[in-house]
Amino acid sequence: MTGAKGQKKSVTRVLLVVLSLISIYACVRQAKSETPVAKEKKEAPVAVAQAKAPMQVEEKELASGNGEERSLVAPRPETQLPVFENPSKMPTPGPPFNKENTNPEVVMQDIPKEATGLEDWVKAFQENKINPHESLDLDKKHTPPLKFDIEIPATGSMPNVIFPHEPHTYWLDCTNCHPGIFMMKKGGNPISMVKIVNGEFCGRCHGRVAFPIANCTRCHVKPKEEAAAKPQKAADTK
Repeated sequence: MTGAKGQKKSVTRVLLVVLSLISIYACVRQAKSETPVAKEKKEAPVAVAQAKAPMQVEEKELASGNGEERSLVAPRPETQLPVFENPSKMPTPGPPFNKENTNPEVVMQDIPKEATGLEDWVKAFQENKINPHESLDLDKKHTPPLKFDIEIPATGSMPNVIFPHEPHTYWLDCTNCHPGIFMMKKGGNPISMVKIVNGEFCGRCHGRVAFPIANCTRCHVKPKEEAAAKPQKAADTK
């Protein structure tokens, strides 16, 4: 019995030794396999995204050669935008407008100006500087300007307003304003400066694409004395 127990203990010890050796071997194998990877990661260069440098004039182009002066031309910018040979040249009218010069100082250089420095579009039309079409429908037959002035009473001592249809109908069709903005009926348009400032009536254009409403004398042109004298004169005639 003692011999059998001793034999079992020996086998157990051998198995423990074998298992220990196997564990040690596995640990060594694992350590060896992980060490190169860690080293690789440590030594691998970090990739940094570099922005493409703009095209530059090479140094040899800056040299004057045999002492002669050279006029260098700046390279085309990498912006995919058109480059104009002469930025002071007026663009050719017609589409595509986005491929022409859009510098306002160049485009507006021949447009006459008001005393305030703003563009005088009426004068520009009269001098044939511009030739707008009155409708988005290019096939629509042109309508001659309408010579028809309307007097609009103003509150207080402010001179009355004279609304001239003629300069407005140089490039606007009747349907641009009637009846969507102004009713074609006497007394049907309760116009006030508050409403105009808020973008109603005249404020649909003036202060946006037409001259600003701050220039009072452009509209309030008829003094109250003249407006009051008109009916009196008609009565004296009778």
